[in-house]
Amino acid sequence: MSLENCVSSLLGDGVCVLPTETVYGLACSALSVSAIEKVYRIKGRPATNPLIVHVLNHAKANDICFTNEFSEKLANAFWPGPLTFILPKRDCIPRQITAGLPSVAVRSPAHPLFRNVLERLNVPLAAPSANPANKLSPTCPQDIAEAFGKDCPEILDGGPCELGIESTVLDLTSEFPNILRLGPIGQTSIEEVLGCPVNCTSGANSNGTKSEIPKTSPGQESKHYAPDTPLYLYPNINVMLKSNHLKSSHVMVLPHPPVFAKKTKQGPCSLYFSQTGNPLDISRNLFSTLRRADKLNKEIIHTSLFPDNDELYYALNDRLGRAASVRL
Repeated sequence: MSLENCVSSLLGDGVCVLPTETVYGLACSALSVSAIEKVYRIKGRPATNPLIVHVLNHAKANDICFTNEFSEKLANAFWPGPLTFILPKRDCIPRQITAGLPSVAVRSPAHPLFRNVLERLNVPLAAPSANPANKLSPTCPQDIAEAFGKDCPEILDGGPCELGIESTVLDLTSEFPNILRLGPIGQTSIEEVLGCPVNCTSGANSNGTKSEIPKTSPGQESKHYAPDTPLYLYPNINVMLKSNHLKSSHVMVLPHPPVFAKKTKQGPCSLYFSQTGNPLDISRNLFSTLRRADKLNKEIIHTSLFPDNDELYYALNDRLGRAASVRL
């Protein structure tokens, strides 16, 4: 899809796929109810799950929501980038975007193609991840084409995503900022900019049950980012490697090649999140590696949580926890 055709489609209440630095997004005008409804329908997304609205900068954010001192400080430090704010919405934002709530999620993406589209349109864009609801997020155009098949929306190809996981979501509607979804920008980094404590309730209310109560933020479902193959999640690598659940009909996903299991005829095959073990490399490859494991059509995917020694690992562990069918 060309940039010109993408802009034309969005101006005509259409839907197309745009690249961001986090994951690819299924984009539409945030001011068009008919376009917003198309996005929900294409994704199979429940109406209780709000969408993130994308803008060029903090001044543009103020056109659609009531910004504040916290959002200004953080935008100066991290925008454009993978940090989403929850702020009180203005009347121009349709209730369909916010699941009927009085707040809206807003961020400024860093990918140059997405920013070019925003500049040409001069309209805010809603853009949830371009995948069927609760499935693995897409980090390259091929992921999207495979996920939607013949019903795939047109894609503006921006190459592989730089970060590979969704943005941090920070609620700024109360006295104390609260992280609702962990992401590339961590709690410590946010606290350093604001000079005050920040709460983190990401995952705190995930109990595995479905709810008709609207979510304050995207990415709060207990089951999310999931492959079709059952995923067994272990507390650490050593526990996984010693597990008696491992079989030749399974696949095991390890952080990087120096971490390996003893090869036996009875053991599963192995994939790696990274060749280097660098947290950013693992982040870029997280969803694509789980997708590769899923395509092997094995009975079970085995993987483990990462150590709690890097803020990015917190976000990766959050994604693995929501993808897991069984936690051991």
